[in-house]
Amino acid sequence: MKRLLPMALTTMALFLCVPASGQEPSPEPSPEPPPETEDKDVPRRLQRDHRFQGVVNVGFGTGFYMVAPYDKNDPLKACGYDDDGQSEPVCTGRSGMHLDFLGGFGVKEGLEIVAMYRQGLEDPQRGRPQARFIGAGFKIYKPADGLFKLAFGVIPLFDFSERSGMEGQDFVIHIPIAAHFDIVRWFGAYAQLAPNISFVSEFRFDINFGFGVQGRFP
Repeated sequence: MKRLLPMALTTMALFLCVPASGQEPSPEPSPEPPPETEDKDVPRRLQRDHRFQGVVNVGFGTGFYMVAPYDKNDPLKACGYDDDGQSEPVCTGRSGMHLDFLGGFGVKEGLEIVAMYRQGLEDPQRGRPQARFIGAGFKIYKPADGLFKLAFGVIPLFDFSERSGMEGQDFVIHIPIAAHFDIVRWFGAYAQLAPNISFVSEFRFDINFGFGVQGRFP
């Protein structure tokens, strides 16, 4: 009897430890993965893109021009005269100094719809009008959220410039190309180079350069 009791206990232990025939041992539960960390939105006060922001630019500049009147013999369209008093077919010179005022709205991170007005600061001379432009277009910024960014735009403008000894209104394609630096999120400065092409009353090509500041809100 004393010998049968240990044998019975051993048999029960083996029976409990060995799985039933045809059944796989149940795998141990794998550890649960750590919960995923949700990306939190960057606070708007720290974002440098232009999405859903109003924008105001004020810029100053000058430049150089080349103009070719369509009829150089018409006194009202002549751009200049040589030492012999003959009308010149092509005239070049310094463009008048000007102020640019621009307002717009960022419809995407790096895309603004803008309206622009340019006011000349110098009296008109033959071949060099006192600029008065108004129009609207767009500007693109790359990278949109960078501290330093490049800007490119196309802004068609109606030309109501005051001219000396000349007549006619015109239409201008203004192409601003700027290097922009955000001093803070809502205020920056830029240096700009801008070709201008007009072709209705005369063919004119201006290359303007200057600098300005930009404010954005909210």
